[in-house]
Amino acid sequence: MTDAPVTVVAGSGPSLAAIDPGRVLASDRIIRVNNFFFEDRFHLGRRVDLAYVSGDPRVVPFLCATLKKARAQYDLREWSAPGGRVARIAGRHLGRLPYRPGPPPDAETAAEIARLTDRYGVKPSSGVQALLLAQAMGARRIILAGIDLYSAENRYVYTPGRHQRDLLGDDLGNRAWDLRLHHPDFDRALIGWLANRPGLTLWRAADVPALNGLLDLAPERDGPRIVVEPKERIEDWAGWAGLYPIRLLKILRRLRRWQRGLTGDLPR
Repeated sequence: MTDAPVTVVAGSGPSLAAIDPGRVLASDRIIRVNNFFFEDRFHLGRRVDLAYVSGDPRVVPFLCATLKKARAQYDLREWSAPGGRVARIAGRHLGRLPYRPGPPPDAETAAEIARLTDRYGVKPSSGVQALLLAQAMGARRIILAGIDLYSAENRYVYTPGRHQRDLLGDDLGNRAWDLRLHHPDFDRALIGWLANRPGLTLWRAADVPALNGLLDLAPERDGPRIVVEPKERIEDWAGWAGLYPIRLLKILRRLRRWQRGLTGDLPR
């Protein structure tokens, strides 16, 4: 077990910028989630072994159009998605970038996910979905990096752009949980359950208040160090996904909010 490869599952929380040298190595397998390309430094280097794409299917085309452009900056090897509609949409926009279908979770993990889903009425957040994917793909030593579970003052290591704020809320950069979609206790319970599974070791890459009581800090290891260097900032999602302009989606979102407002069901 001590010689098993290390997989890093990385979100975009602010702790991504606070990883001590040696806790993540350049030789580790790197899985990055959703909008990682908005970072202004290569916090985990340029190589991305697997990009995990999830979220609102209506937004996914613009995320993927931006990810496709980001290939000029990153050594992007493969991508994956939860399956179903999101995978089909992403596949139409990612061209020839190889797709890695995720295997289903084992029976025990599937049962625990179902139990927690029934209890909380939501699904795991994207970072935890990527963790489940890594475990299902056979990873046995996993470091969580930048998965802060929105426990910091700011959600992300970057500042969300105008398109993101228009579609997901002007307070996106410092909003806590949207409990209609995810729940912190769900994510913490699932991470804690996985951490106690025989043959699986989970660490955190840095100080994260929401994880400090669940996971040990990853040890410093000898090996090739990550080169953290500045990069050209990608400011926002692409304005077009094929023939579909993002401003049209914004108009549709505003109409939907207006309609909900008339019925007293205006989302936050």
